[in-house]
Amino acid sequence: MILAMHIATHLLTGSFIVSMVLMRYEISFREKIVLLGLTSFLGIVPDLLGNRYVSPWSHSIIVMGLVMVPIVFLFRLLLKKYSYIHLYLCFAGSVLGHILVDYLGHGVHLVYPLSSEAYTLPLIYLGDPTVWVPMLVGVMSFVFPVSLGKRRVLNAACVVLLVLYLGLKLAMLMQLEQGLPRKFTLTPQAAVQVYPLRDNQVHRLTDFWKMGFDVIDSQRRVLGVLAVPGGGIRLDANLIYAVKGDVVRSNTGKDGLEYVYRMPPAGDEASFEVMEESGDGPAVEIVARDREGNPLHFIYKDGEWQEESKIAK
Repeated sequence: MILAMHIATHLLTGSFIVSMVLMRYEISFREKIVLLGLTSFLGIVPDLLGNRYVSPWSHSIIVMGLVMVPIVFLFRLLLKKYSYIHLYLCFAGSVLGHILVDYLGHGVHLVYPLSSEAYTLPLIYLGDPTVWVPMLVGVMSFVFPVSLGKRRVLNAACVVLLVLYLGLKLAMLMQLEQGLPRKFTLTPQAAVQVYPLRDNQVHRLTDFWKMGFDVIDSQRRVLGVLAVPGGGIRLDANLIYAVKGDVVRSNTGKDGLEYVYRMPPAGDEASFEVMEESGDGPAVEIVARDREGNPLHFIYKDGEWQEESKIAK
């Protein structure tokens, strides 16, 4: 089901762009179906051209933007009633729309070959109905005999809804990226990763609207979820380690993105559940507990967490 909604998002992106660009034209029902079919197909073309890892150019707005120039010219020979600019917006827009949707969901090599780095603005879980349902409404208003005035209103409402939704998700991302380092005492090496909920976390409609986070530090690991902008966070894990480990960053992550992990100093080390964190500046303390429920006290000193009982010795 999730995969079907993921594909529907890409198919509808191109179709929605057509409904916006060509709404003023007098188009027969048959011609509408042809145009929607072409743009829907183009909306999945980047995935048909190859895997993002093997063929990074297939998800590059630069490469695909240029590739579509002659292709749209050929379409123009068959669809003479439309201007080249309008056809380029429709057909190239369908391809580039796919890439931009992927950019909001996972990593893409956005400006390849200028850069081989993968980029993302992780706001949506691909398949989110809050994204594809408004586009479906816009496409249906284009297909069925709706007056131009009503079609404008419907499409404008759909665009506003999408922009507001993405704006809210962006506000949540910024809230977490800026707020988590203030909420938890972290070292300069810490990494704060924010993302739409992952495959194993999406079980109901409201899960699409949430944002997850993962804080990785030399002696800390914090995972949780933010459900609404400006709301409180739910912690799924808040752990502290007695000994520092290395925070490792590599470019081997999913979709070519940066992968951050903590390298423990030993193969088997204990982690402790944080129960309370208090204080400010150099006087921060943590109360944790081990698996038997025994309390442990840690103090942040000289850039690391030290167990109070060991400091006393």
